[in-house]
Amino acid sequence: MMESEERIYDDEITLKELILKIQEYWRELWRHWLLIGLIALPFFIYKVYDAYTTPPVFPGKLTFMVDEDEGGSFRSISGLLGQFGFNTGSTGKYNLDKILEISKSRRVVQMALFSEAVVGGKKDLIANHIIEYSDLTERWSDDTTGLKDFRFRNNGIDNFSLLENRAFKGLLRVVNGTDKDPGIYQTSYDDETGIMSLEFNGRHPDLSIAFLDSLFFKLRDYYVENSIEKAQTTYQIIKEKTDSIADALAAAEYSLADFIDRSQNVYSAREGELQRSRLSAQVSRLQILYGEAMKNLQLSEMTLRNKEPFITLIDSPLPPLTIQQESLIRSALIGIILGTMIGVTFVLGRKIYRDTMNS
Repeated sequence: MMESEERIYDDEITLKELILKIQEYWRELWRHWLLIGLIALPFFIYKVYDAYTTPPVFPGKLTFMVDEDEGGSFRSISGLLGQFGFNTGSTGKYNLDKILEISKSRRVVQMALFSEAVVGGKKDLIANHIIEYSDLTERWSDDTTGLKDFRFRNNGIDNFSLLENRAFKGLLRVVNGTDKDPGIYQTSYDDETGIMSLEFNGRHPDLSIAFLDSLFFKLRDYYVENSIEKAQTTYQIIKEKTDSIADALAAAEYSLADFIDRSQNVYSAREGELQRSRLSAQVSRLQILYGEAMKNLQLSEMTLRNKEPFITLIDSPLPPLTIQQESLIRSALIGIILGTMIGVTFVLGRKIYRDTMNS
C-alpha cells in the first residue's frame, strides 16, 4: 500500500516538474519575442519578395492516348494464361514510358521549338518566344560572347554555329529541366487509363498553347513514322518487285499478241506454234509470279496497317488559360511560420544549453 502511494506521489512530482518546465520555456520565449521576430523577419521578407518577383505562368495541358496492336495471338495466349492466374507481363506501361521519353527527346522537342507560331500578335519561332518569355533574356543580358539579345535566325540545327548550339542547349535546359531544377515542360500518364498528358507552363497563354499543339503533332508524326519504318521498307520492296513483274507480264502479253497478229501467213504452222507456245508459257509463268506477288503485297499492306499506331488527341489547351501566380498572403504566412519556428528553436536550444552547462 505504501509503495503504491509513493509511486503515485512520484508521478505527481514528475508531472509538476513537466508543467513548471513548460512554463519556464514559455516565459523564456515571451521574454525574447523580439529576438524571435528578428530571426523570422528575413524569412518573411524573402518569401514576400520571391512571390512578388516571380512572374505568373499560364499552365496548358494536352492529353492523348495511343492504340497499338500487340498481336492477336499474343493477347489470346496472355488471356488464356491469365485465367489460370499466370501473369505474362505487359508492354503497355513500357510503351507509355517510351512515348513520353520520346516526347522529351532533343529531336522531337527541337522540331516543336523551331516551328513558327503567333504569340502576343508576333509571328516567330517558338524557340525565340520562349527566350523572350523566360529568364534567359536576363541571364544572357551581361554575356559578352554573343548571347546578349540572341535570337535564332533559322531552324537548320545541323548547320548551327557554336554560339547557336550553346543557346539551344540553354533553351533545352529551360524546357526539359535538369536533375535539380524541373523544366517548364512536364509529362505524365495515368496507370489505369493509359491516357498521357503533356503540360507546359509558359509566361504567355499563346505560348503554352502553341508549344503543346506543335509538340503533339511532331511527336505523333515521328512516332508513327518510326513505328512502321521496317514494315514500310518491306512493303516498298515487295511493291517494287510486284510492279516489275507486272511490267514484265504486260510486255510478254504484248509480245504474244503481236506475234499472233504477225504470224498469220508468215511462218509455217510448226514454227509459228513453237514460238507461240514459248510466249504463252512465259506469260503463264509471269501470271503465276504476279499472283503470288500480289498476295505478298496484300499481306505486307495488312502488316503495315496493323503496325501503325493510332495516336488520338483527347483534349488540347483551350484559351483563355487560367493564370497561376504565387499568393503574397500565402507566401507571407509561410515566411512568418518558418521564421518563427527557427527563432523558437534557437531560443529554446540556447536555454537548454545554458541550463545544461550551469547544472
